[in-house]
Amino acid sequence: MWNIKSYSIISAARSVGFVAAVLLVVATVLAINVAIYHDKNNEVHRAVMLYDILFMEHPTPEDFEKYLKQHNLTPVTGVDIKNVREFGVPLIEDELLRRTLQSGKIEIFVYKEHYYYAYKMHDMYYYRSDEPMTPFTLYISITAIFLLLLLIVMYRYITMGVKPLKRLHQQIVRFSQGEKDIDTRVDGSDEVAQVANAFHDSVEKVTALEKSRSLFMRNVMHELKTPITKGKLMSVLLEIDERERSDLNELFEQMQTHLNDLAQVESLTAKSLELEPKEYALIDIVEQVYDMLGITEDKCKNYVHHEKVSVDFNLFAYALKNLVDNAIKYAESLPVIVRYKNDCIEVINKGAPLSEDFNAYLKAFARDRNYHSIEGMGLGLYIANEIIEKHGYNLQYEYKDHSHYFKICL
Repeated sequence: MWNIKSYSIISAARSVGFVAAVLLVVATVLAINVAIYHDKNNEVHRAVMLYDILFMEHPTPEDFEKYLKQHNLTPVTGVDIKNVREFGVPLIEDELLRRTLQSGKIEIFVYKEHYYYAYKMHDMYYYRSDEPMTPFTLYISITAIFLLLLLIVMYRYITMGVKPLKRLHQQIVRFSQGEKDIDTRVDGSDEVAQVANAFHDSVEKVTALEKSRSLFMRNVMHELKTPITKGKLMSVLLEIDERERSDLNELFEQMQTHLNDLAQVESLTAKSLELEPKEYALIDIVEQVYDMLGITEDKCKNYVHHEKVSVDFNLFAYALKNLVDNAIKYAESLPVIVRYKNDCIEVINKGAPLSEDFNAYLKAFARDRNYHSIEGMGLGLYIANEIIEKHGYNLQYEYKDHSHYFKICL
């Protein structure tokens, strides 16, 4: 398995979109600031040029009028000068730069969307640029609206792009809970659609295989139950001694037990087992195990009383029966011990250590290679563990003092 830290695709996509949006806003703000700086720089340049024409080159009145007309400049007099001085905003916001221009006897104002140039010689001269100043406020507003719409579109695009992943996750959760009637198909050919459609195809194949396996198992169990029932009946009618009749009945009971185990495996693998948990006294469950196995306390001695456990009575008794049955089969000496200790139900038997890791025996049809002579299909621990986990409990194992401790920890 690759040791790679997983990240949320949806979060990653939204993070990328957010970063892109921030970068877009920053780039736009920078572009606007550069444009404003350029505009101010041009106006300062025009103001200096006009100053050179007015007070350094000393043009004739005709040339001066011509210059003003060519550059769309209009002299300002009277009340207009007062308004510019009172309500106009200095173009240069930087105090040091503004003072530098003023020391050169130049000032530039912004008033009513026009630039005004003021020069101080022996008197004050004011000129207005008849070209309206660049409407940066309008441009900024339009840009802000455009950016907002663009961000909304980007968010919608990203959200719609990852929306199939949410639906796919929901369908996968339903499938993991045993539902087979799910549909993860997505129109399109992008990566999300490919994954969703491939998963849908896999679900259909798995469902078809499960139906086929379930039908096969049911047919096999049905076909086997009939001869077992006939065999039991015939053993009663046959003229044989009691020992032979007992051996036949024991053989048929073993076959019936194997069929019951297969039926439990079928239910567990098909996820069709439904728990009906209620609170029961543990001693009642242990006595049910005794009845199911037909044993007495000379084979299994219990040290449980009226401790309460919340379980499905029949299923949990079946799981505990498998543990006790295995303990009796593989014990070097009897009795097997069943007790309740530290919130755990313990099944203890004496014997040699396991030849393999305990988890290997929790698989279906797993057998200890040192005990092939003992009857069984290797399903006991597998079924017990599946039922215990379905209850939300945990099956643990420990070997100490030449004894096996199987613990159902509640």
